Amino acid sequence: MEKDLRLALLNKEKAELFLSNLEKLRSDNAVNEMSYNSLKSEYASALQYALIKIDHLKAEFSKTLTGKNRLLGVYKQELANLEARFKVGQIVAATFLKTAKLPERKISFLEDEIAHLNSLINARHSAEVTVPETPNLRSLFGLRPAPERTITPLPISHQEPPPEPEPQPVVEPVKVQDATSISSLMILPDRAFPGSTIGVIATIINTGTEPLLHRAELKVNDRIESVKDVNLNPGQNEEITFMTVAGPPGDYYISVDNATGILKVLPPS
Repeated sequence: MEKDLRLALLNKEKAELFLSNLEKLRSDNAVNEMSYNSLKSEYASALQYALIKIDHLKAEFSKTLTGKNRLLGVYKQELANLEARFKVGQIVAATFLKTAKLPERKISFLEDEIAHLNSLINARHSAEVTVPETPNLRSLFGLRPAPERTITPLPISHQEPPPEPEPQPVVEPVKVQDATSISSLMILPDRAFPGSTIGVIATIINTGTEPLLHRAELKVNDRIESVKDVNLNPGQNEEITFMTVAGPPGDYYISVDNATGILKVLPPS
């Protein structure tokens, strides 16, 4: 769900960017009324859909947060009861310290989850949404330290020097070929005035049979402007968005990996 929220926020930002640029084009008489009305309706619908999706996801996160807070209260009370038993002398210090470890770890784990949920609910931009690594619940609640083993040394007279290690063949690391391609590239808008914000949207696909990490590069006139890393499973495609600012009037060649397009920057009216 974190990934869905990040995508919904990104779609909202795109729609807001397109609407802002569209209004600027209209004010500069660079778009006719029919195109303006058609595009405004399209971008407004996309914005409305993104806002509805964001509200729905945040409502789900709020439900989860309520349950986590309730569970946190249970474990805190359990820890408080243990502390009270220790203070009245029912259990000794060693028993208290040993028994309190599990609820303390659960409380710490839940507090981290609650902080993350609050950050998702309060997120206003896609950059604020991070997807944490999946916690290993067995390592928190189920694992026990391995028992220590006592190794009895052999008498000195029976000890033999260790055998010489056999030489191991050198194995060259296998290099995974970057089997990616750009299936579509959009420059929005592709005609703009100096200082306008430009969105470059590329859809990248893993055409290979192995998962890979690909670094996509945005270039403007063959100069790298920005890079983004994306993880792709075999056959998976992912949409990535770069932001840049239009420079002085002229034609700019925009490329993301092997896909290219042209941005025309018009002279101010």
